[in-house]
Amino acid sequence: MKMILTGTGTSHGIPVIGCGCNVCRSSDPRDNRLRCSAFLESPVNILVDVGPEFRIQALKYKINKIDAVFITHSHADHLHGIDDLRVFSHTKALDPAHPDNKETEGEGLRIYTTTHAEHDIRHRFDYIFTPMKEGGGKPKIQIMSAENISEKNPLFINGIEILPVMLKHGHLDDLGLLFSEKGQDGKKHSIAYLTDCSFVPENSIELVKNNSGILEHLVIDGLRLEPHSTHFSFEQALEAAQKMNPRNVYLTHITHNMSHVQIEDYVKSILWKFPLLKKSAENGFYIGPAYDGLELVC
Repeated sequence: MKMILTGTGTSHGIPVIGCGCNVCRSSDPRDNRLRCSAFLESPVNILVDVGPEFRIQALKYKINKIDAVFITHSHADHLHGIDDLRVFSHTKALDPAHPDNKETEGEGLRIYTTTHAEHDIRHRFDYIFTPMKEGGGKPKIQIMSAENISEKNPLFINGIEILPVMLKHGHLDDLGLLFSEKGQDGKKHSIAYLTDCSFVPENSIELVKNNSGILEHLVIDGLRLEPHSTHFSFEQALEAAQKMNPRNVYLTHITHNMSHVQIEDYVKSILWKFPLLKKSAENGFYIGPAYDGLELVC
């Protein structure tokens, strides 16, 4: 199982338009961050969020096929590239309901999301769901309820088990995801992707702990040094991460207040507060900021 982090920046992206700060002018490519998104590239092609830079991300990371999409929530930086799904949605896609997961013609590209996000999608992009008289292409999509997926009823696509992990993004319900696969050792190995959150409920922490087997990688929202009403600070993200006992931790949805190197140094300086994460770091695992193009492999 391999995931590419195709964007690790906050809603402005980095560099921020019109900003001349040191981070926005940095020559370190890790400080150049597109809007937050991820792509599970193998053994199935699953896109997580489709922000306004999706076309750029698809070309940059050679995304040539998508079998399913997950939308974590309906904020513009995670949704407003949806029209660029056109090229993927009129081709064949894997059908999770098909007994042998063969490619079949379906009713369009499956997009899994919450009821609240579905309402926003249908409202903001109503042209997708209304008959056309002439001209103007549009995506062919089928919105599926992620809320129907659970521990008792997991979603499997081409051998990958997918479970929703409910988060709080300020007052908004937000969709985190746990991707799992059985390795050659017979054990379950997992990647948890938890962006845009200011709180992880206890039942969601337990869901990750109980269903991840070996949590190889945890990608978690860490906006900046200071607290924020709808995002974890770096320290809050590490506090939540320790409760799930991952091997590697990657902060994402990062703003331009600190450079990649400065965040790495800061995380190292406070790891003593988080014994389990400190032990992982001492054993050669990574605890620190993510960056665009980072590949996570199980």
